[in-house]
Amino acid sequence: MRKAFTLIEIILTLVILSIVSYIATGLIADTYIGYNQANAVNKANLKLEIALTEISNRLEYALKDTIIKKSSINGNFKPIQTANDDYDILEWIGYDKDGFEANDMLKEVNGSDIEGTVSDQPGWSGFCNIDTSTNTRIFTPGSYLPIADETIKRLSNDNASLSNSTVGIFFPGNYDYTNVGYNHGTASGVAVIQNYGKDSNNIYYFNLTSPVSRITEHYKLAWSAYAVVPENYNDKEKTFDLTLKYDFRPWLNEEYNDANTKSALLVKNVTVFRTYATENRIHIKICVKEKFGATKNAAICKEKVVFK
Repeated sequence: MRKAFTLIEIILTLVILSIVSYIATGLIADTYIGYNQANAVNKANLKLEIALTEISNRLEYALKDTIIKKSSINGNFKPIQTANDDYDILEWIGYDKDGFEANDMLKEVNGSDIEGTVSDQPGWSGFCNIDTSTNTRIFTPGSYLPIADETIKRLSNDNASLSNSTVGIFFPGNYDYTNVGYNHGTASGVAVIQNYGKDSNNIYYFNLTSPVSRITEHYKLAWSAYAVVPENYNDKEKTFDLTLKYDFRPWLNEEYNDANTKSALLVKNVTVFRTYATENRIHIKICVKEKFGATKNAAICKEKVVFK
């Protein structure tokens, strides 16, 4: 009767255990790496979605014919429809959606009404009465301008207002990308609002700082331009950050890189930022890298389309 293992049996057992351990270790390692990679892809996907949504939401309210691409090297710019990919900055003027949609929900400021009893009117209606308006005074029936003014002040941290000659009024046909101030020239396509008032019939009007060349039945207000700018290039990693610039006014000779312009980081570790236009669509493509482990990277690209 055997009472012990032979040396050969022990060796075979150790060999089998070693093989099993090796396979199990590899499976565990692969599972861990796969988990980290999936987690990195998920993080990158979420960051991309947030960045693309932020850009597309702002672009949705871009004024027609003001969307340009600009070179960060020499400042040259072209409309997005004709610009090359080496024009790396996307810039546009966005109309004041919040002031347009504001109504008596904002009637109370510091516990009291902005101005008496507020009706359910938008901050600014977008309508101009061409029969009573002149090239220096624009009557806008259906507007409740105190609410629009308060909305713009809050959003701009008091940098813009309907009473401090900062807000632009845009009439179709008066402006395009060449005359809204992108080149630090005269913004001949933009009229600037000096202040506002109302007549005896409680119809509000804008007073302009200088005569507007042409008025039409419709207008839009804007207090800010926007720019998506690549910054903080990392030559070693071949990545950069995407930053949203806002609260600047090209029609007042202000630029996205001025000291008082506000910034918001959209996404880090970007490898590709590409924009182009086809017919009535603007395409935005962003690729990012997300590190996992000591030396590995997960790469992901997403594209979004904004209809204009």
